[in-house]
Amino acid sequence: MSHINPVLLAEDNPNDVLLVRRALQECKALNPVHAVGNGEEAINYLAGEGQYADRAAYPFPALFLLDLKMPVKDGLEVLRWLHEHPEIPGKLPVVVLSSTELPSETQLAYALDIQACIVKPLSYEELREKMRILKEYWLDYEAEQAPEA
Repeated sequence: MSHINPVLLAEDNPNDVLLVRRALQECKALNPVHAVGNGEEAINYLAGEGQYADRAAYPFPALFLLDLKMPVKDGLEVLRWLHEHPEIPGKLPVVVLSSTELPSETQLAYALDIQACIVKPLSYEELREKMRILKEYWLDYEAEQAPEA
């Protein structure tokens, strides 16, 4: 069996977490989804700190899906933290998955080095299609490169 790094999903809405997980499963993504409910938890996960210190249990993600509107620390604060920590392993693909369409927030997110910004679709079918595209673009290559265990 090969080792596949997870998708880190920073999302405070449990329904959205469920839908993203389901969409990725239906697209046959091999990557497990680790969900965190706020920006502070996302930072701790990425830094490997606190409850996320065990990288065997919480491996570094292959893809980071980030909601901008979250409690404790919002998505822009997480992006600023990432931008200030270039020691974070590799070039982590960050995709904003948010209900916001504010051009100022989107422009700021791109200035903080995100790879894409996706407005949360209204239908599940649209979400599944967007997850399929993300899977093919960022996750399939990583799965092909994973060493056999």
